[in-house]
Amino acid sequence: MVPTAFPSLGIEHGKRILTAVIEQRAKNDSDSAWVSVPVDERNLSLGYRDITFWQLNNAANHAAHWLSRNLPTSEPFQCFAYAGPKDLRYAILAVAAAKVQKVMVLISPLVTAKAQLRICEGIGCTLYLRPVEMAVPVAGVLDGISHIQTITVPALDQFLIEEEAGPVNYPKSWVEGKNDPCNFGTGNPKPITYTHQMMAGVDVAASLDDVEETHIHQYMQRRWYTPLPSLHFVGMLLVLSMTTFLNMTAVIGPSEPPSPDGITNVLRYGYVEGALLPPALIDGLCLSSAGLQALRDLKYIHYAGAPLSEKSGKLLIPHVHVVPCIGSTEAGGYFTIIHNKSDAWNYVSFQKHAGAIFEKRMGDLHELVFVRDPNCAMQQIFSVYSDRDRFETKDLWVEHPTHKGLWKIVGRSDDYVCFSHGDGLHASLLEPEITAHPHVRNALIGGNGRPAPVLLVELVESLDNVEARKALIEELRPYVEKVNLKCHESVQVSLDRAVIASREKPFITTIKGSVARLQTLNLYEDEIAALFP
Repeated sequence: MVPTAFPSLGIEHGKRILTAVIEQRAKNDSDSAWVSVPVDERNLSLGYRDITFWQLNNAANHAAHWLSRNLPTSEPFQCFAYAGPKDLRYAILAVAAAKVQKVMVLISPLVTAKAQLRICEGIGCTLYLRPVEMAVPVAGVLDGISHIQTITVPALDQFLIEEEAGPVNYPKSWVEGKNDPCNFGTGNPKPITYTHQMMAGVDVAASLDDVEETHIHQYMQRRWYTPLPSLHFVGMLLVLSMTTFLNMTAVIGPSEPPSPDGITNVLRYGYVEGALLPPALIDGLCLSSAGLQALRDLKYIHYAGAPLSEKSGKLLIPHVHVVPCIGSTEAGGYFTIIHNKSDAWNYVSFQKHAGAIFEKRMGDLHELVFVRDPNCAMQQIFSVYSDRDRFETKDLWVEHPTHKGLWKIVGRSDDYVCFSHGDGLHASLLEPEITAHPHVRNALIGGNGRPAPVLLVELVESLDNVEARKALIEELRPYVEKVNLKCHESVQVSLDRAVIASREKPFITTIKGSVARLQTLNLYEDEIAALFP
């Protein structure tokens, strides 16, 4: 067990609606910091200023009045899609929607128009809210669509004003409102409905007195930064749930796309104690002395979306506590135990309240499976799939060779590449051998349906010179040999079937920062086809 302030004295953790807690903190702890934002986005050296819970609740009240005036009907749980720039309107509108019993649909502007329309049609959403900055892209999505109405959302500073709004209070108790929908996430193949109980998952975790150290203990009362936007469920949890339930302060970066240099300045001038980052950004920060030092100065680094490379891990582990964050849209963040074994930094074990087991699949590979158990308090997956008693995640794991009970995720059962001769391989088990090369940013092994595998490589710095590219491919030979030691001869990788990604066609990434496998391989389909004349 870990010494902790949980459960907090005088607080009934696990039975609180997030919006109601925001209202209480605005009343009883009005000066407490919700988020910290740059004084000037163009010059972070000028420092940061706090936005308080009173300001958040007041902005949400203004937004709630605006929603009541502008949404065409007053029906409960009417849903509306929202797409906007990376700013605090996501969080403010989410709180406002809960106050007036509406449901916000988190739609990524990065997904295709067809996918956005499929999401709206799947949940009967006929309203699309966007600020003026998003008028053109949203119009492109809705081109020729007459049954979805667009509504222009005011600028952020029209919500975040000092004038006190008339109170709009969340109207239900925990028992009355815990199963009500509060937003939709863009799951696959259909949107995931998030309830108030799911948004309060960290508060449920805080109510448990029989858990080992976990992520919430590191978030509690500290300053954290993540570049993940609030349109992503993890970003929304960090800026609303962690701040509200755990007294964390979210440090907000500039609205421009995150870069290693920009993040270095955020960590420095925002006095950040912990950062939740995609591995690609951690790798980028580790390439410069300033970025590496900024990471080493943190207390905690949590990474999510993909495995962190061994080379970055080795640079950081002696200086900062590096912790994997693993989860899914349906299951939420996996309820794991944080340990201090530096030689197993990328391995985790699960709290007993997760109801997690590992089932053997092939060789030393095991699949993570959640099993419904009424004694397990942290099983969000069965709120999503209420008709199931078990959920096979398709996550493939291996157990640590010496620290038994610690597991590392190494891929997905659907990362399997099947060749035309019937044999195949799990690509994600092999690709880290290639990305160990210091000049390689990402690597994919493809070739599904073809007679042999194809290696697709993205470099840290693109090479335009043909001879330089040939030399780099030759440098990969010892790395490919390590891959082939793990493969049957019928599925071994050959440098004769290697493609170096061009500057004009970088790897496609998800909003989490991980490589979008199928989309990237499809992007290079012509080059792959040319390898098999």
